[in-house]
Amino acid sequence: MQRLEATEEHGIGRFVAAAAEIESRREPFPVELLAALRRLVPCDDVAFSELDRVRQRVLGGLEDPVWDGPELDVSYWEIRHEHPVCHRHETTGDFRAHRVSDFVGQRELRRRRIYAEWFRPLGVEHQLTVGLDAPLWHTKVFLFSRRAGPDFTERDCIVLDALRPYFEGRHALWEARRRSAGAAPELEALTARERDVLLLVADGLTNARIAERLWITPGTVRRHLENVYSKLGVHTRTAAVRAASRDS
Repeated sequence: MQRLEATEEHGIGRFVAAAAEIESRREPFPVELLAALRRLVPCDDVAFSELDRVRQRVLGGLEDPVWDGPELDVSYWEIRHEHPVCHRHETTGDFRAHRVSDFVGQRELRRRRIYAEWFRPLGVEHQLTVGLDAPLWHTKVFLFSRRAGPDFTERDCIVLDALRPYFEGRHALWEARRRSAGAAPELEALTARERDVLLLVADGLTNARIAERLWITPGTVRRHLENVYSKLGVHTRTAAVRAASRDS
């Protein structure tokens, strides 16, 4: 497996730093974050889709830029078995980054129904997907599309695979924030990052695991916890969690 070069590692670091400033109570991956992803892996469109593939329901999703083209005559549920990457998701549970071209050549793709009824109407010539590990009743997948020019590269896949732990951690943290809505008013004194650290402490994570989840150093976690203790007037992790869970 190829290793990331220093420039790519720096690009990932810049993306994560920028993403840390992008918050949304409504979406785990808001359009501003999708735009940052579009700059990291150059393409024409980036979409995030949450699906229940068992009950065939759309659970959520966003696209950047917002699609304003024609309505398609076919639904995703009719055509998904022809999408080679979606087929791989459903048969193997492998949500690592893959290009359509990893499974079917351009000439063969253009002979398929999915190209005639899905890709061509959308103007898509190349597509890459990467997802979070998830059950089929709630898949979480990013789709990167190019309308012209060269295909995505293996490097693009490696960059996105390196970010999968970040995506998974961000989505889990967003879910935790949503569950904690309406918690003790003392939390209003905390910064967004301090609340994130406290939520992960409440989930039982160690400082080292919190650092991995938030892509920061253990020393930074300790500093955030010290600030949390000071603002909540406590001295231990257990007391901080208890203070944050008090009824308002």
